[in-house]
Amino acid sequence: MSTVYWKMRNGSLIDVDDMDINHLRNTLKMIIRNSQIAKKPTPKHEFELKGDMAQLFNDDFPGDDEALNDYPYEN
Repeated sequence: MSTVYWKMRNGSLIDVDDMDINHLRNTLKMIIRNSQIAKKPTPKHEFELKGDMAQLFNDDFPGDDEALNDYPYEN
């Protein structure tokens, strides 16, 4: 079986087979926690406008539904 290393917070590598049970437990908890964070859906429009011109453009821009209704061609 090949040797598998875990890169610790301080940057050093440790053989997974040499990790004690508490280190393995904490590593598994960290992996689970990070995977749950990665799976969280992000809100659709989570951003911050910088400046008055950006806010004015955003306020005047038609929404998706409005833009579709104003489309000049019919299907």
